[in-house]
Amino acid sequence: MAAQEEEKIYALIAWFIPVVGPVVSLILKPGVKYVKHWSILSISFLIVAILGYAVIEILDLILSIIHLGLIGKMLTTLFGILVLIVWVIGILKVAEGEYWKPPLIYDIALKLGLE
Repeated sequence: MAAQEEEKIYALIAWFIPVVGPVVSLILKPGVKYVKHWSILSISFLIVAILGYAVIEILDLILSIIHLGLIGKMLTTLFGILVLIVWVIGILKVAEGEYWKPPLIYDIALKLGLE
């Protein structure tokens, strides 16, 4: 297996399996820049997704109190679809061997120690 292909596999594991994937990839390939990029990006994506869901759920609760719960449920569904789309795009970018820099997620990754 070529080094570049091996790096892609570890980066894919990091992005594909939240929490465990990045940790395993960073432990097994600590000095590989491509694997580190995708591992930290995966952790920051998870942070954005969790915080986003928390905000949407609070908004859903508020909207439910004022009898607009359907709007809250639609927002929750749309956010879930957005998270899924970003996750799939990330998988495609890893497979292509690209260094992807999605807005907000990449900003948090920089604060977590990327580069």
